[in-house]
Amino acid sequence: MQNSLLSSYQLEIEEVLDDLRAYWLARSISRYNVSAFSKVTNKGENIMFLCPFHDDGNNPACGVETEYPYRYNCFGCGAHGSLASLVAHAVGLPNELLGMQFIMKNYLVVSSNERNPIDMESILNGGNKKDRMRSLPEEEVLRYTKKRHSYIYGRGFSEHTISKYEVGYDEVTQAITFPVRTSKGLIRFIKKRFVSRKGFLNEKGIEKKDIVYGLYYILQAPKPINELYLNESETDTMSCYEGRLPAGAILGRILFVEQVRELMRAGIKTVNLFFDNDEAGVACTLRAYELISKHSAIRVNVVLYPNRQYGITDIEEQKYKDSNDLLRNNKLGSIKTIPYLEYESMVRDAGYLDIEEIKNPTKN
Repeated sequence: MQNSLLSSYQLEIEEVLDDLRAYWLARSISRYNVSAFSKVTNKGENIMFLCPFHDDGNNPACGVETEYPYRYNCFGCGAHGSLASLVAHAVGLPNELLGMQFIMKNYLVVSSNERNPIDMESILNGGNKKDRMRSLPEEEVLRYTKKRHSYIYGRGFSEHTISKYEVGYDEVTQAITFPVRTSKGLIRFIKKRFVSRKGFLNEKGIEKKDIVYGLYYILQAPKPINELYLNESETDTMSCYEGRLPAGAILGRILFVEQVRELMRAGIKTVNLFFDNDEAGVACTLRAYELISKHSAIRVNVVLYPNRQYGITDIEEQKYKDSNDLLRNNKLGSIKTIPYLEYESMVRDAGYLDIEEIKNPTKN
């Protein structure tokens, strides 16, 4: 098949290879070559990486051209072909055509002569998406991390956990500070939580759909972690860490496909959904499963709270609403996980909630 469809586009090959590694690790075939698509190195005309067709050891021998026609060639085993065929092999697609469709859908950036004019008015009025995805200097974190407030200790956190997540205190706004880092360690923004009243003080318009809070710290672990407890907030994630449960937060009640991709890039193979023990948490669980199963091969389980589970035992206010409640009551060790489909069956059988309505809410 010809790659002429790509002649008007500029691909970010390193980004493509990062994604292919995530897809590769999610497949059972990866156990025969777990290093494939790693060790990505820019060599100018080629981006080199460890070959998926043979074991390179630690010496990347396979390369993809950085310019059209984006052919790949392994100087070790001789495998070669189009980028579309490489994508099909990595993702598990049956043919090169579907590999091309995958590229067209996920990676195309129009060449300079076809790009839309720069929207100066938009930039002057607040900026575009790239502006919202800027990073802050490390000094911004250091301004607060040397200060502490009794509130954070009252939530059951040890000094070790507070330091691990770089939590601090802003005396001016009287707020606890939580640096929010991307998986690569860049500081996207600093979340602030008031201590004297409920509420948060955050900048408007900050892009966070591609961030799983806490994932950066997991990637610093000496050994790879492939199972993660996914929850709603930074304090939920810190609570799990206190209980020796590797965790990440979606920073809200909506999981985005960009966050699923981040989990895949990090090599996460199992996600345990650990959202709040209320109706909104049930909705978040149901919709998160739909998104994860649609866009990845990640295995999904659900955490059951001890004693009572909203939507299964009853629909009253629960004693243990979230992971921080469990931490403070010394109950984190009492949770258990079950496969998602078993969880959904239990909610259906209980009959308290309309699952279809939760998945697809009727617009009034």
